[in-house]
Amino acid sequence: MLHTLIKHDLKALQAFVAIVECQGVTAAQKRLNMSQSAISMHLAHLEESLGVILCRRGRSGFGLTKAGHQLYEACTLLLQATSEFHREVQNIKWHRSVLSGKLRIGLVEYLPPDFQRIFNQVIASAYQHYPELRLTIDICAPHDIETAIANNQMDFGIGYYYSLLKNLQYQIVFEQREHVYCHAEHPAAKVKDLTLNQLAEEYHWVKRTYADFPANAGFSAGVTTATADKERATLLFILAGSHLGFLSQDMAEPYVRTGELVPLLAQQATNIINHFAVTRPTPDPRVNWFLGELSGLLP
Repeated sequence: MLHTLIKHDLKALQAFVAIVECQGVTAAQKRLNMSQSAISMHLAHLEESLGVILCRRGRSGFGLTKAGHQLYEACTLLLQATSEFHREVQNIKWHRSVLSGKLRIGLVEYLPPDFQRIFNQVIASAYQHYPELRLTIDICAPHDIETAIANNQMDFGIGYYYSLLKNLQYQIVFEQREHVYCHAEHPAAKVKDLTLNQLAEEYHWVKRTYADFPANAGFSAGVTTATADKERATLLFILAGSHLGFLSQDMAEPYVRTGELVPLLAQQATNIINHFAVTRPTPDPRVNWFLGELSGLLP
């Protein structure tokens, strides 16, 4: 029966559903806005094609046969699926029209490899599903990302912050651990029983310009004689052997592995930093889609 029915025009099936729910051909005219003869033709066509009687009409009133009941249940499922299909098609058309144009993204200069892989997957998905979308990515210091988003020069960004601006929205996307590092030849690397007070008071520090010293690090930095706008610039000062500074584990690890950098008091002088997706309070659908895809892939 199903194989035969799928060959029929949906209008005939819709007419049958109306006949059943209105309890007769005559009563179904107003709902379908069709003549009685046209409705009867649809019904006759279905009965002839299926080789069964679907309903009985006469002095005793309208009634469905067993085959009629079966067909009505099948039609209900079919029409529900058709309606859902129509909504999905409209949704595709909406996304095609809305998810287009330029999406401007700001990123800090260093992101963990695992996060980079996920971000790359979302980029690939964007171009696969929405070929009219155009992405631009700028590498910036976190405070520059905030400024650009607030001034409508970027649509969203990802960076890490110790204080959040009230006029922007922030959503945590991942956490990263920082430690204090120095060059292997730095005096602090050679001190036995190094203390937090010594770290804070006896050595020169490099500080990133956009971040206050981490309040949850358990101590305050000593004399700050160098500043850096980006983490890689912080790394340069530490590799020079002149300064101590905070670096993410991911960035420092290759240099620790080769023996160039040494973590100092890793169990005590540590800091967890939150990386946020930053948007305006009312981001557009392209931003919502991109961050939704990103969130769905993050652990």
